[in-house]
Amino acid sequence: MSKLTNWIIRHQVVTFFILAFAITWPGLFAVFFIFPGNQLVLALAASFVLFSPGLSAMLISGIANPKPKYPKSRSHWIAFAVSWLIAAIVQAAYNIEVQHNDSLPAAIVVGMIFAIFPAWLISSAYSRNPGIRAQFITLVKPRGPAIWYLVIFLIFPGIPLLATAIPSALGGGAQFFMAGLAWKDIAIFFLLEFTHGFLYTGGINEESGWRGFALPHLQARYPVIVSALIVWFFWAAWHIPYDIGNQEPVAWMLQNRILWNLVVSIIMAWLYNRTNGSIMAPALFHVSMNTFGNQISMTPAGNILLISVAVFAIVYDRMWKKLPANRLAVYQERSNQVEAPISN
Repeated sequence: MSKLTNWIIRHQVVTFFILAFAITWPGLFAVFFIFPGNQLVLALAASFVLFSPGLSAMLISGIANPKPKYPKSRSHWIAFAVSWLIAAIVQAAYNIEVQHNDSLPAAIVVGMIFAIFPAWLISSAYSRNPGIRAQFITLVKPRGPAIWYLVIFLIFPGIPLLATAIPSALGGGAQFFMAGLAWKDIAIFFLLEFTHGFLYTGGINEESGWRGFALPHLQARYPVIVSALIVWFFWAAWHIPYDIGNQEPVAWMLQNRILWNLVVSIIMAWLYNRTNGSIMAPALFHVSMNTFGNQISMTPAGNILLISVAVFAIVYDRMWKKLPANRLAVYQERSNQVEAPISN
């Protein structure tokens, strides 16, 4: 075993953060500041930037637990082909319907190329490498009681919608930014925005790394709240070049990255643990938050409700304590964690 490999195995979380930032920050710097407006550079950098958390998690998991390998199986290639086809269709439809790209051939080509990345992650649930399989198995076999997946949508869009029923004196009356569109157009928009986000922007590409990899590794050493705070810090910092490149107001950056990213990071850790370490839970929450949160304004009442959910999660689950070492949401250096029985 080389010195580098040994160091990576002993410092998996540190390596993960280094890789995620080493891919994303230079990529965003090139897109926004070296080649601004260059569509070719944007196309080349976009997928690696967006998928850096998931790809970093894959690389480290494969190095840390490479053996014993699983036998060859057609499931890996079937999963890749099916997920690639679905992701390509979603990307092409998103380019045409949401981004209003009038060139159908260009949309199809772009969709076919970009679809490689989500297909790669999803099909890794059937990898021969036990470390990679353990890392991504919950993308195809979600764990945990179904009620917790319902809770995701009760928070988003549930909280913004509930805030509209609260008297205006308390901050009710959320604004729906698509109110002027026909119901058919709204439905198509949300369907494409949600599926595209799940596959490409904020879903499996990010949460396979932040909550799916870093959080369980940290929870093996620290209390839940400490682990969630560490993930929040690096997750928020990871977005900084993107915010600067988009010329976001400093006040918005501070409020969003320091306060709201912290609140939702706690909630996503709660959902991840409540679903026995299922990547699917934070991935769906992240996408639901982005999809509905961007189209339904959060009022002061909605903000209070969201913070209340985070506080409830901390108190109810006693997040100041460490999880038991045998919990599936805690990283364990053994390949049989892949097919471990589901426990409540």
